[in-house]
Amino acid sequence: MKDDEKIKMFFSEHKQKIEDEGFTGRLFATLDVLPEPKPRYDKSRMITAGFGIVGAILFAAFGGYSALLDGLSQVGSIFADVKSATPEIVISVFFTGCALFSLGRYAIRETE
Repeated sequence: MKDDEKIKMFFSEHKQKIEDEGFTGRLFATLDVLPEPKPRYDKSRMITAGFGIVGAILFAAFGGYSALLDGLSQVGSIFADVKSATPEIVISVFFTGCALFSLGRYAIRETE
């Protein structure tokens, strides 16, 4: 007989039932009422703000605004001719969508 089987057999033979007299119910009722512990410092906000600032600085330093405005101004020509979709237009639309998504996600998180 293997050791695992001996251990299982021992515990099955010596199993005891202890009456808790409602202790489990009271314990879970108390745990449901207790507030959830929150961390002292929420580092995610600082990290998000840091990356946002660095991203904005790099975007401005490399002329992102002019490329974004040029690309967005040419979006209307895509509907007339799909072949006129240059990489600048596609990237501008993509980053604008990402920015709008992140702003929406941030707004939803703040209201929760």
